[in-house]
Amino acid sequence: MEIFELKYFLAVAQVENVNRAAENIHVSAGSLSKAVSRLEAELGIPLFFKAGRGIRLTPEGKHLKKRAAEIVALEEDVKLELQGADVGSVNIYISSEEILQTFYGIQIAKKIDSLIPNARVHFSMRPESIAIQQVLDGEAHLAIVTHQPPKNVTSKVIAKVDFKSCSSTNHPLLKSKAYNRKISIDEILKYPFVVPDTAILGKIAKSDSIDGWRDDKFPRKIKYKVCGLKLMENLIRDGLALAYLPEYFAEASELKTLNVSGCPYSCSQTVKVLTKDPTALSWLNKLWDQL
Repeated sequence: MEIFELKYFLAVAQVENVNRAAENIHVSAGSLSKAVSRLEAELGIPLFFKAGRGIRLTPEGKHLKKRAAEIVALEEDVKLELQGADVGSVNIYISSEEILQTFYGIQIAKKIDSLIPNARVHFSMRPESIAIQQVLDGEAHLAIVTHQPPKNVTSKVIAKVDFKSCSSTNHPLLKSKAYNRKISIDEILKYPFVVPDTAILGKIAKSDSIDGWRDDKFPRKIKYKVCGLKLMENLIRDGLALAYLPEYFAEASELKTLNVSGCPYSCSQTVKVLTKDPTALSWLNKLWDQL
């Protein structure tokens, strides 16, 4: 059993598709298939079974996937320790909703860059439940979440976030007007909003709406529903809609947060970073102390 075979197996196991895995790691599909076949022959068990036109991991394959991830991570960590951070490299996987990656993922990447300049950082855009499972399965080193983490991981709070009504300077509310002026809630409600159609903004405290706005108290004109952040951002930038968003995202997207009066309600969320065991890898332990 060779390390490169385990790496090839992991590439296939993560997507359960040989051709897509080959594209992801820039290796021929034939090389991946041969590596998997050699592992199956050596272990004497099938690691995948056919499912329609695709493949799926067998129970034994799922077990090997977790163990292989641990072995590969440990191998990279040992090399890094021996070569030194200035020379050595390591693959680091961060998983979270896209909106959290756009700010907190980048902040973590900056810390990684200061510790391990040659590290390769992989950002996985996944729903929080999947991001947490990736950490548990060894597919990701870190997950950024806004839900309460499970008890079998290590986590820490990295931010408390407020939500704000957001606009761009192209919107009628701000054209030729001072950006910091107070705007009444009644004036805000005259204009259309854009909202996500899924929970891409993360867990929001004490809210029944998908973006935290109290539509039961202040019903909005929801003209646009979108499934991605970029489309939402573009609708706001073009002055077509307002949105209720985490303050950090407005800042990172260079949107304007509105000074709203007459609304006693607010929305917030707590952002956490989690890992399975920060002491398992030397570089992860050092990074964890700085988060």
